[in-house]
Amino acid sequence: MFDWITKRKTSSVDTGLGTEMPMVSTGQGGFFAGTHVASNLGWRVVEALSVGDKVLTFDHGMQEITELHRVTVQMANDSFVDPQCPMFVPKDALHNRVPMWVMPDQGILVESDLAEDAQGDPFVVVPACALEGYRGIHRAPAGQQFDVVIPRFAQDEVIYLEAGLLGFSATPTSILETAGPREGLYRVLQQDTARDLIENMMADESFWAADVPAGLGRQGEAQFVSVR
Repeated sequence: MFDWITKRKTSSVDTGLGTEMPMVSTGQGGFFAGTHVASNLGWRVVEALSVGDKVLTFDHGMQEITELHRVTVQMANDSFVDPQCPMFVPKDALHNRVPMWVMPDQGILVESDLAEDAQGDPFVVVPACALEGYRGIHRAPAGQQFDVVIPRFAQDEVIYLEAGLLGFSATPTSILETAGPREGLYRVLQQDTARDLIENMMADESFWAADVPAGLGRQGEAQFVSVR
């Protein structure tokens, strides 16, 4: 059950990789204009959606958008030192059919046996910044100015982006509701816990890539799935 400890110790993965920028918790997030979302209208760019449209969710089928916010992000001249510098996700890194960017505080749903060992649930939400270094994900400017669209639903949902990436959309809450611990359908990990999990996932994949003969596949690697 805890063989990941041995794998991490014997892995060549540098656990400090890409952590110079402070980690942030899963927050407002939002999806870049141009990102395709699975909806009742087919694959639609997120900026073409409207309140009342339905989006395919991970757990509840088609769900209606109840709020839709649009934000224009202006980056600093040196984007690499800006905490808002987005994360670049290479093609297929998270089952996304095209390369894409996500905001560092955007929640991403991942499935991993390591998460089940540590959290009691194989499905967890991590902030995108915690994925830095995993399968080539890294910080990369998307331009000095870009538009982000934030869809909201009647409850927390996870939606499908670019074929397979699973993006978390939190229900808006009041100050009183956020004063204490919040329980929801999805286990949202704090930034340090999320980063530790991702480092273990990197070590696990590195271990199997080094030790398993080609063609036999890997065991225990993270899964990004389309059914629950």
